[in-house]
Amino acid sequence: MESFVKEITSTKKEIKIIVPFEDIKKFIAQTEKEIVQNFEMKGFRKGQVPKEIVLKEIGQEKILSQAAPIAVEEFYLQAIKNNSLEPLGSPEIEILKLAFNNPLEFKAIISILPEIKLSDYRKVAQKVKKQEVIIKDEEVEEAIKQLQDVKDKMPKEQQEKISFGKGEELKTTIRAQIKKEKETTEKQRVRDEILNEISKDCSFSVPEVLTLREKERAMEELKRNVTNFLKISFEDYLKKNKKSEKELEDSLKPKIIEKIKKILILREIQKLEKIDAEEDEVEKEVKMFLEHPANEKTKQEIDQVALKSYLKERIEQEKTLQFLENLIK
Repeated sequence: MESFVKEITSTKKEIKIIVPFEDIKKFIAQTEKEIVQNFEMKGFRKGQVPKEIVLKEIGQEKILSQAAPIAVEEFYLQAIKNNSLEPLGSPEIEILKLAFNNPLEFKAIISILPEIKLSDYRKVAQKVKKQEVIIKDEEVEEAIKQLQDVKDKMPKEQQEKISFGKGEELKTTIRAQIKKEKETTEKQRVRDEILNEISKDCSFSVPEVLTLREKERAMEELKRNVTNFLKISFEDYLKKNKKSEKELEDSLKPKIIEKIKKILILREIQKLEKIDAEEDEVEKEVKMFLEHPANEKTKQEIDQVALKSYLKERIEQEKTLQFLENLIK
């Protein structure tokens, strides 16, 4: 087998693969065997028709056309491995030449991650400033007032958990809650600012396959939220916003590209800094996910290999973000 790689864009490559006919004979033999086993003809039991009769009835071209996809899959994977390529998603396959006693020729167009050249991200992160979290007395008083206003609408067990009759204790609890929320907001602001600053000096194309995948996910989530929270149909939501579904999708694209860009930057930093998730960390997250009450009914259907991969990636992202935060003095 020979393979030739040609760059189409920074995120797309074309692989031309040529396979000697001798190497695809085993796939033809496999296909012939399956056809004979399933062939039916009057006067014979299923699978008992002599091979010569079956092959004559079916014809060489049909046998070859059925064997080709199996051969293409195997040699495509071999070419990917030989050329150290990491495709994103499924390839676009086109068979160029398929004939008996001739080499099989086909091409595969694949999407790949772009090469990412980062600036000195350590220096960039150090320039970001953290802001002090301040909780004003007025904020605490306003939060207590809002809580008092909805007190009668709360379930009794929820009311009992809140120290309405103990003024200072309630203030302390509310202050701690506001502080926690503000610290979370500040942490996210700092992370966003670091990634925005790194992104400014880092130019690369985001693979279209990733954009499409994330756009589909974002649209599905939006449709669920419209139904569950706004309690209206998605069609009514589009009318209210005076947009078609395509216009809405297009409006999401810039933010989606920016989001993917930040994820790829984080991934590159994680590789450069050799930040990895430990096996016990991943197992702990998997266990927590599967034991969560919300997943009780569906946990038997969950692909645990995919779940483990997803949680490993999430842990490594979080560790990389913490690494960047810790660079700030």
